[in-house]
Amino acid sequence: MLINLFTNVFIENFYIFLFGAVGIIIALLAYNFIRTRHLKTYRDMLYNDALSSVKKSTYLEQHFTDILVDFDRDVAMYYINIDNFKNYNDLFGFHIANNILAEFGKRLKSVVDHDRVFRVHSDRFIVLNALEEDHDRTFSKKLLKKLKEPYLMEDQDIVLTVSIGRYDIKDTNPKFYDAILRSELALDEAKGIGKDQMVVYASALKDEHHNAFDMFHLLKDAIKNDSFYLEFQPIVTAKDEKIVGFESLIRIEDKHRLLFASDLIYYAERFNMIEDIDRLVARKTFEAYRLLKENKVDFEFLSMNISAREVRSLTFVDYLKSLLARYNIEASNIVIEFTETLDPEGLADESKFIESLRNLGFKVAIDDFGSGYSSMLRLSRNTLDRIKIDKMFVNDILNSASNQALVKAMVNLALAFELDVIVEGVESKDAFEFMRDLNIKYIQGYYFYRPMKIEAICKIMTK
Repeated sequence: MLINLFTNVFIENFYIFLFGAVGIIIALLAYNFIRTRHLKTYRDMLYNDALSSVKKSTYLEQHFTDILVDFDRDVAMYYINIDNFKNYNDLFGFHIANNILAEFGKRLKSVVDHDRVFRVHSDRFIVLNALEEDHDRTFSKKLLKKLKEPYLMEDQDIVLTVSIGRYDIKDTNPKFYDAILRSELALDEAKGIGKDQMVVYASALKDEHHNAFDMFHLLKDAIKNDSFYLEFQPIVTAKDEKIVGFESLIRIEDKHRLLFASDLIYYAERFNMIEDIDRLVARKTFEAYRLLKENKVDFEFLSMNISAREVRSLTFVDYLKSLLARYNIEASNIVIEFTETLDPEGLADESKFIESLRNLGFKVAIDDFGSGYSSMLRLSRNTLDRIKIDKMFVNDILNSASNQALVKAMVNLALAFELDVIVEGVESKDAFEFMRDLNIKYIQGYYFYRPMKIEAICKIMTK
């Protein structure tokens, strides 16, 4: 009797255990199934771009070495960017723009294996392909031809152009970020030379990148520490060779290289530091004006250069107005120069900017006249005080009949609009006499004076 009771209890407990174990196993299987599906969904979201149906660059980053090994030969990385894609967003809306990107991804996959196409972001893609051994670049031509075929979007034929940076990966142990950097440098070069281009990476691009990186930190530190300084090049009258003014030129101390103002301005504009530097130049120019007057230096005006970007600034004119009050200077003694690098569409903004400066009393000059767009159109639209003829027209002027004709035409044009003319870059007696005979008012160049620090000017002109 006792044995039967024990047996029944054992059997009942066994079935309870068995059903519990089966339930646990089923629960574990269900958990693993759900977990696997979630992981797959997560990987799809992480690695696959739903819009363009290609993989994301995060996948390339994670599997870079394995992907290269699969090629079993040298590989070319193509970094592709659709030129001016924002315009298509603005013109057709995001819906059509997204459809273009989707079609763009399909075309890339049709040219190469779909596992070797990656979307970086927005309108930027990366393609990997075996390195071309032929000099005709068959694959590159095929790729460009395919991408330039019209895109039919809601009865609209849209033709795209692309810029491509190519890096040929030949290292034995290539790094993902090195390849990305070099292909992107080549892409930037392609866009810089006019877009719709393909540029193959060369070591010179890397040197330029390192130089730009150094300049970025140099400018950043100089702005932070206020370590820029100005030199001043005298401006003389052509009639009697008397010093009547000075142009302020920005300088920076660097032990490793000789830096020109044009280099500083180029990189400052590139790194969006130019507004800080323009304000610094303005402040130091006003300080120099007061110092020259305190030392009883006889002159009429100081001229300073600003970036053409200030034309669209909402605060720069107000900043100049505050400097006039702080240093108690008559605005008519300061000449504001800026280059004519704006496209003709910017003339309306430029006219308002010039009007604001002249309303305060400043003199306004176009620097490097003749080197930008629509010089004559500017003269007809703007009220200027003077133009400065670019020194590139002065170089070797006595041996260049075309340069002589251009300078004469520009001078006659300026005189017709009752503008004063400054010629820069005059470095010889013959060039000076040629300019003087044209009734040019002001001359600037090494033939008379090189740029000097303010202390040297005070010393020379107060003897």
